[in-house]
This record gives sequence, C-alpha cells and structure tokens, in this order.
Amino acid sequence: MKSLSYKISIGLVSLMLLSSCQSELDKLNKNPNNLEQTEVGPLLTNIVLNSVRAMTENGWTLGNGYGQYMTFSSSYYNLPTRYQPVSNDPVWNSTYGNARNAQLLYNLGVSRNNATVQAVALALRSHAFGQLTDLWGDIPFKNALQASTGNFTPAYDSQQVVYNDPDLGILASLRKADQLLASSTATIVGDPLYNGDPKAWRRFVNALRLRYLMRVSGKQDVASEIQQIVKDGNLMTNASQSASIAFQTAVPYVFPSLVERSGDFNVKYVSQLFYTVLRTTGDSDRLTLIAAPNSQGKGKSGFSFDYYGGMPLVSDASATQVDTASNFSSNFLAINNPSLLKERLITYAEQEFILAEAAQRGLITGSAQDYYNAGIYGAFAEWGLTNDQAASYLKRPNTSFDSSKAIQQIITQKWIVNFNVGFEGWVEYLRTGFPSLETGGNLNLNGGSIATRFLYPDPERTINNMNYNQELQSRMGGKETTTYKAWWAN
Repeated sequence: MKSLSYKISIGLVSLMLLSSCQSELDKLNKNPNNLEQTEVGPLLTNIVLNSVRAMTENGWTLGNGYGQYMTFSSSYYNLPTRYQPVSNDPVWNSTYGNARNAQLLYNLGVSRNNATVQAVALALRSHAFGQLTDLWGDIPFKNALQASTGNFTPAYDSQQVVYNDPDLGILASLRKADQLLASSTATIVGDPLYNGDPKAWRRFVNALRLRYLMRVSGKQDVASEIQQIVKDGNLMTNASQSASIAFQTAVPYVFPSLVERSGDFNVKYVSQLFYTVLRTTGDSDRLTLIAAPNSQGKGKSGFSFDYYGGMPLVSDASATQVDTASNFSSNFLAINNPSLLKERLITYAEQEFILAEAAQRGLITGSAQDYYNAGIYGAFAEWGLTNDQAASYLKRPNTSFDSSKAIQQIITQKWIVNFNVGFEGWVEYLRTGFPSLETGGNLNLNGGSIATRFLYPDPERTINNMNYNQELQSRMGGKETTTYKAWWAN
C-alpha cells in the first residue's frame, strides 16, 4: 500500500508540475507585441497610405508615360512606357493587398456595428477594384480575397460584373457607403486622409461614384443616379476637400523624384503633347510651375513659350530635341512645395469636370459652363495657383467655354489636372479619345498601337493558370494582348 500511495503521490505531483509548466509555457508563448484583435486605426492608415502611394509612385513614370504627360530622351525607359506589353506587377500586387485589407476593415466594422468604418472600407475596396479592372480588364473579383480559406485560384469576372454586381460591385458598394454615411456621425481613428470625418468621406464616396458612373455611361443609363447625387449635394465644394495627402519629408514617404538617381530624373521631359496643350491654351502659369526652361530659355528674363518645349515620342532623342525640350522643374525636387507634392486619389477639379461633361451630354440639369469654370478654378487651386490666375486663363480664346467643342475642352482640362494622378489620364483617353495621344515616334514597339490594358502578372498566369487560360480563350482568342478593348471604352 505504501508503494502504491507513493506512486499515486508521484503521479499527482507530476501532473501538477506538468500543468504548472504548461500554464507557464502558455504565458511565455504569448507575444506581447502581437495584437490579438485587429484594430481599426493601424489597418485604416495602412490601406490609405498604400493606396495613394501605389498610384503616385507608379504614376510618376509609368502612369505619366502612358498618359503622355512625360517622355524620355533615352531608350532606357522606352520599352515599358511606350505601350510595350508590360504586366505592372507592383500595382496589381499592392492594389489587391489594399482590397483584401479593406475587406478585413469592412468585416471589423460589421462586427463592431460601426457604420462609418463599414462605409470607409467599402469606398477603399471600390477604389481598389476600380483601379484593377480599369487597368487590366476582366479580373478575379467575386471569389477573390479568399486566400485565407484556401482559395488561391479565383475565377475571372467581367468588367460589367465588377462594376454592376448587386452585392459586391463598385457602384453598389459606393451606393451602400453613401447610405451608411448618411446616418452615421461616428468618427474613426487612424485616418490620414480626412481625419476620421464622416462628412468628408461621404463627399469622397460621391466623387468616386461620379467617376465610375461616367466611366460606364457609354454602356448603360446612369443619368438618374448622377442627377440624384447632384440633388443630394454631398459633394466636394473646393480644392481643399480633394482626396489627397501631402508628402512627408522623410524617406520613404517622399515624392518619387526625390529618391531617384539624378540620371533617371534628367532623362524625363515634358512631352510634346503636354507642352502643346499648355501653349495652345495660353497656360503659362502651369507650364512654368511644372517645366524647366530649355536651353534657349535658361538665364533669360521674362516669359516666352519659346523658352520651353516638349519632347516628341522618340526612342533616343537627338541633341536638338534635348536642347529644345523642357525637363520637369525643380518644384518636383522641392520638399517645401505642398501644392504639387501630394498623393491624390481624386480631386475636386475632376469632380467638377465630370459634372460638366454630364451636363453637356444632357445626363443632368445645370450649366455645363458653370461646372467647367468651377473645374478650372479647382484645378488652379489644386496646384497652388490663385483665382485671379484661373480667371485670366478662362478669358483666353482656346480656354473660354465653347459649346461647339465643349466635350473636348472638358476632358482635356481634366487630363491636365490629372497629371500624376495614377493612370487616370490614360484611362480617360481610352474612354473618350481626348486629348488625341500621339501615335508616331517609337510606338511601333507595340505594333503602332496605344495599349489599352496591362498584361496579367506572371504569378497570376502560374498560380491561377486554369482560370487565366479560360479568360484568354473566352476574351482574347487564346493569346493575351494589350489592345483588348475595355467594356466601357468607346
């Protein structure tokens, strides 16, 4: 009995020790720096900053090249920026990451019954999917963002579905976001865009709605929805309400050109098209703001358009072409220029030009000229210029509103203000044909055609191969091309 009691006692002690050790191990194995529950603030900050940074950093060279604001004196950049087929993996990866995180934020908002968090998440998710479908066409959408459940091979959905799906689509999601914000007064933390203000987010949501409604307006009736947005009045009223963030002064949160090698910055030139548009409209204010004098203008006093110039689309520029063209000015290297050095998602000026187009096309009531003029004032304010400068600009022959060529004027002015706003200049050209992008020079790198989309990234072709090939067979005749026409394009 003594032996048995001893064994039982030893066993009990062992169990107690094991239990105690396990308890201590549980304590030791908990990482105090690892949050047990996702917090709204850090997640929101991450999504917003990554969204604006992805568009700005990739827009600086590739976006401005595709939109023909910028061109290059050296063939070093010519393959990717002259519409040669490229996949643009960084934007694909970061934007899907933003969409995934926005979905996490939405789920968090639902679990906490926070309407503002839900609405903000829907806005950011919609912006992400808008970028993806506008740049690539059909994309994994309804079954995307499910890697945590083991789905690494989502099927592709058409652009119509991405825009119009009644549950997840861009337009339905933004509509829901507007409704949520209409009844929510709750502010949110960690918001670097609007400091948690639900009214400001509602204005942003409706500006995005206008952008995407106008984008599909050639394919479906959007007049009543745009008119209702205007009637409700929850829109930006000035440039200070644009969705933009000033760059910081510390790496890596700086304007892309600030961390470029000098050789990379110095081969970038104002394109012939950009220069010609600014000269034709008598736009000396914005020209001198963004462009450096050419060799004829260096050291000269006063202003002359001849002191500036644009670079044609060439593979390698001649000495004469370099001498007569303008680099981008030192404003892009000046940390203390808060007007130009911003990351922008959508501006008040773009909103007003959208409404001007809608009015001119008869989609809404109101004066197209009034919206157009407001867009000009907003565009000048966006770049730190004055109302007097905008008023003077509006009096010039090729800038004063002309109903006989109003659509071209409106879209061209929107193109100007969307310089360095991601890929908007290029995407809007694909929708409208304005301004007329050049098709000469070295565009034969893409068979003489302006690309209409990016290629799907290599990992997508490898990991999601079956759905990728099915997409190619159903949409592109079995071979991927950069000239496949978007559903909403003219």
